[in-house]
Parts: sequence; structure tokens; C-alpha cells
Amino acid sequence: MDILMYLINNVFNQAVFVIGMVVFLGMLVQKTEMSKIVASTVKTMIGFLLINTGGQTLGAALLPLQPMLIRVFRLQVKVQDLGAAQAESLGDIGSEMALIFALGFLMNILLARITKFKYVHLSAHVSFFFSGLIAAALKFGTNLSFIPLVLIGAVLLGCYMTFTCAYVAPLMKNIKGGEGFTLAHSSSCGIWLAAKIGRLVGNKEKDLEDIKIPKKLNFLREMTIALTVVMTLMFFVISLISGPGWVVQQVSQGRDIISFSLLNGLQFGLWITVIITGVRMLLSEIIPAFHGIADKVIPNAVPGLDVPLLFPNYPTSVIFGFLVSLAAGFIGMGILGAVNYPVVVFPALIPTFFTGAVTAIFGNSTGGIRGAFAGSFLNGLILIIGQALLLPMIGTYAPIMRILSETDYCLYGPLLGGLLKLLGGI
Repeated sequence: MDILMYLINNVFNQAVFVIGMVVFLGMLVQKTEMSKIVASTVKTMIGFLLINTGGQTLGAALLPLQPMLIRVFRLQVKVQDLGAAQAESLGDIGSEMALIFALGFLMNILLARITKFKYVHLSAHVSFFFSGLIAAALKFGTNLSFIPLVLIGAVLLGCYMTFTCAYVAPLMKNIKGGEGFTLAHSSSCGIWLAAKIGRLVGNKEKDLEDIKIPKKLNFLREMTIALTVVMTLMFFVISLISGPGWVVQQVSQGRDIISFSLLNGLQFGLWITVIITGVRMLLSEIIPAFHGIADKVIPNAVPGLDVPLLFPNYPTSVIFGFLVSLAAGFIGMGILGAVNYPVVVFPALIPTFFTGAVTAIFGNSTGGIRGAFAGSFLNGLILIIGQALLLPMIGTYAPIMRILSETDYCLYGPLLGGLLKLLGGI
């Protein structure tokens, strides 16, 4: 048991090891030379780490905006440190969460093998935190003992991993650079809703990425430069509104707001460049290697990968979706305040960035500019209102959900909690 828990907590919950094992096994069953197997495995793992590290740091680069936005909107909200929130959240559900995560992955493999849904969810960091949501909902919302809780949780996670990849897969045909894989991310319901609402309200011929800009600003068509400039301006404007003196004392560690804004904008551009490099490395290796899995282990299998893979082809949608989802989040806060809802929430910037970006991409794919706006706006409302509904249902897992609750947590979490309540805690 100790060995199993070690593997779960130190190997299988690290997406980079899962990705590496997939490539290794895929090439092994194709009888590739060992030297090529090792080279491709290492290259894939490095590419994934570039994407993952770039994505995490990109999200963290937004965190200095939080205290400034809280000050601008005069909110009585305390935003907890991610590390402290994770330590606090996992204390009561760590064992259940780890076992649900491991057994849920096996459930995903089984469903992919025996059903028509041939999707293998490879974003282990996504399924790891979603296993925590399921564990918390079951532990704090039912009277189940340890073993039934873990088994039911594993079935729920395995179904989530399989079917979210499945309903996103048909939408990938409209996505540039989306060939050969589906998305395995906790923004799946937002993606689906954005694509559907985009088709209803927009016109895909009016592509957000085709917006004409003056020739003098053509340099902004390069994603790294565009995002660096936009984020620099965002930091500067919000710093001005917050009060330059206050920002210097409380946020920028003594740095004036001009250099503070420029450095944060450049860091944002740096991590976007890291992601782009990782995308090229990963896709060049994992898709061919996955054919071995598809041919020998799970016929016609399709890998589910993370959303930053799409960002290089959609620079305008990325920043547009983030800003629209953020604005919708503040509107959602206003709605909750107007009805005197007892739980106070604040837009979590990391999930708002990633889910806002990807919902804009899919809204744009079916409805152009209006579709991108509608999809990412709806996403922002779900993030804030769903988070407020979710937090009372998950006990000590709430702190991490205040920071990382993406669209699936905010929609499926309250639905699961409400169902358990209707069942009387089982």
C-alpha cells in the first residue's frame, strides 16, 4: 500500500511522467529503436514542461493585479496564497483524493478500451484537482465510508475524464492547429457552451483574429509582442487607478509603476514564448507516438491535451477572452451583492485567464467576434456565480477552489453537490 501511495503521490500525479510513459510505450509497441524512443520521450517531456511551467507562471504573473483590483473595487476579500491554500485544502481529503485520482485514470483507460469513446485524458494536473473536488463533495456531502467513497469517486472521475474529452472532440474541427487531439481541461463545459452560443449569436466569417490594424501597428500581429504590450498597458492603467504611491508601497516592492508594469508585461511575453516553444516540441513527438497506443492498446485512441496548445494560433482571442471573462466576473459579483448572497467571491485570475482565453477561441470558431464575446462573457459569469454556489458544499477544499476553480468546477461541482443533497447524503 505504501508503494502504491508513493507512486500515486509522486509519479502518477505528475502529468510530465504520464506524458513520458505514453510516448515511451507508444513508440515501444511500434518497435522503434531504443535510442529514438529515449530521445523522443525526453524531448516530449521537456516540451510538456515548457508548456506547463510557462502556463503556470503565466497565470502567476497576473497575481499582482489581484490586490490592485480589490483596492479599485473596494472589496472586503482576502486572497490566499496558493501554497497555503493547497496545504489547507488537502489536509482532510488527501488519501481519498489520491486514490480517486489513480483509480479514475484506470477507469478512463477502461472506458476508452471498451466503449466508442476512445479518448485518453492526459492532463494529469487537471484530473488531480478535479479528484479533490469529487472527494470533497462526497466526504462533506454524504455519509459514505472510505472504500465506497473512493470507488464512487473513481467512477465519477473516470466518466468526467472520458466524456469531457468526447464532447469537446467534435468542436476541434473548427480550430486551427487542433488536428490529432482533443482537449482535456476543466474548461470543457465552457468550451462547449461557447461554441454553441457562438453559433447562435454570431458569424464565424467575422473572425476575431482577422481584425484589421493600421500598418504602423503590424508588429502587434506577433503574439509575443502583442501580449507584452497589452499586459504592460493593463498593469500601468490599473496601477494608476489604484494609486501609484500605494502600488509602490504594497505591491511592486518599491519599484515605480512604469518599470513595474514594463517588467510584468515582458515576463508575460517571456512565458508565452516558452509555451510556443513547448507546443512545437510536444506536438512533433506525441501525436506520432500516440499512434502506437491507438494501434496496439486502444484502437483509434485520441489523446486529450491541455489548452495552451491552442494559444499560439489565437493571440487576439487569448487576451480578448481574458478581459471579457474578467469583466463578466465583476458583473457576477455585482449580481451576487444585489441579492445579498452570503458567500463573497472574487474573480480568480489564473482560471479566468485560461478559461476566458479558450472559450473565446471556441466562441470565435463558430460565431466570430460576437461568438467570442458571448462565450467568454458567459464563462466569466459561470466562474463567479458557480464558485459562490460551490464553496459551501466542499468543506475544507474551499480555499484551493477560490484560486483554481475553473468552469467545470463551477458548473459540475454545484450540480454534484445539489444531487447529493437531494439524495439525502446517501
